[in-house]
Amino acid sequence: MSHLYGKVSPENKSVLSASYSPGTIKTPESESGLALLARLGTRPSLKDIDSQFFPSGLDPCDIVEFSGNRGTGKSSLISHLILNALMPEAWCGVKLGGCGGGVVFVDTDLHFSILQLENMLQKRIKKKVKNARAEMKGPVDGKNKDEGSLVYNAKALQGFLRSGKKQQENEINALTRDCLKNLLYLKCTDSFQFTITLLSLDELAQNRDNLSLVVIDSISAFYWHDRTYKAGTWYKLEQHYNRIFKAFLSQIRKHKLVLLASRQSLFQRRSAKEDRRTSHQNEDVEGDFDVTDYEYLGREWASAVTQRVYLTIDSMGETSNTNLPPEQQVQDMQAASCKGDESFNAADKSSKERTTYLAEVNGKNNKKNKVTFTVHEDGIRPLSVRE
Repeated sequence: MSHLYGKVSPENKSVLSASYSPGTIKTPESESGLALLARLGTRPSLKDIDSQFFPSGLDPCDIVEFSGNRGTGKSSLISHLILNALMPEAWCGVKLGGCGGGVVFVDTDLHFSILQLENMLQKRIKKKVKNARAEMKGPVDGKNKDEGSLVYNAKALQGFLRSGKKQQENEINALTRDCLKNLLYLKCTDSFQFTITLLSLDELAQNRDNLSLVVIDSISAFYWHDRTYKAGTWYKLEQHYNRIFKAFLSQIRKHKLVLLASRQSLFQRRSAKEDRRTSHQNEDVEGDFDVTDYEYLGREWASAVTQRVYLTIDSMGETSNTNLPPEQQVQDMQAASCKGDESFNAADKSSKERTTYLAEVNGKNNKKNKVTFTVHEDGIRPLSVRE
């Protein structure tokens, strides 16, 4: 995994010099041969990144926004999709179902843990190998039918299983390192650094022909700081975001990338219960939960989003730790994930009751579906899909 800070190109220095005052952005009028090859070259496809959440897949230039209150599984779902993008389609005769692409992860919330991501990746590979070995011994049982056939090459898989436990661990560790080499981690600790990082995407994409996915967690991390100390007025801040996102999103489209970004629910309308307490009107308000009610990131961002995913905790699902605070739930999950598997025959602890989350996906062409899922040590496990 690479870890560095973004560099702004000379063409986009005008954005920084404009600061938070209205102005225009100069775009480059020409490009080098290396940039042309990177832009026109075939990047790994994310069409099959996850058929449960995105039945029609993710196409180049798609922009997906994840929103929801704190502790509703936004970061967990994004980590799951990152692993799907990084893993290869097949390995050692096992169908992993990945996309084999490169990922740029922009961390503004500073919650990212590479150790947790590495542990999640290894557990997922081990689970795939375990299920593929069970499939070699007999027909696929009901538990693994959703994954389909995991045996990609029976001869290669048999050779891997006969290589011994130590060699298998070495092969899995090597695959983990190869996957994480395609992850570029960019940490942003302030608004100015975040702006530079967004405007440096053009240079990053030119030097990484396997780059397919850009992830920002979260895109609204510095909103209140900018609003309080930089912009002065709502109008000036919105104009600033419009300029930044116009340049940044043009680079996403130029290089035909996919963008995933989480957005915090900073502005919420009151729930139905609160409305009934403060109003004598008898109008019924649909729903009893808070939803984002204001496109505070500006029109450039709001109009560019192609798919939206709104996450909540599923109150209808059976949970054992829903009453615990979100911090304790995360600590419990991390503690369980650090125990590790002694072998592929280790007991699967997925039967333990967990918090159930609900993702409402508003896809392209107004196609909507709802997915309930739980978070496990190897990632997300969908429970049901409702259209």
